[in-house]
Amino acid sequence: MALQGGQVILTDLDPGIYLVTPEGAFELIHAYDEGDYHLADIFDYFELGEVLEEDGAPGIELDAREIKQLGRMAKQYAADHPPEFIAMCRDMVKAAVDFASEEEVVCFYENFT
Repeated sequence: MALQGGQVILTDLDPGIYLVTPEGAFELIHAYDEGDYHLADIFDYFELGEVLEEDGAPGIELDAREIKQLGRMAKQYAADHPPEFIAMCRDMVKAAVDFASEEEVVCFYENFT
């Protein structure tokens, strides 16, 4: 179960980045590539999104504008960042296309354990 007592717990799932679908399910959209990168790096490197600081799995939420910007920045700055980080960003953009609308935010959570 990914939710326990209001916390997002992903340790029983495969390592990677999970998108929260509109139905509340956790969908694996990027398999962890054993590199030194994290979801919070999107905020640190590109100043995009809101880091979700609740207990449990680290997360970030992005709105539709930020998701588009993430795609552009991942392409523009690919040579400046680890390839596995750029791959994560691209996978997030690709997955969010089906879920991002102007009014909604898309939440992603990290399980790199």
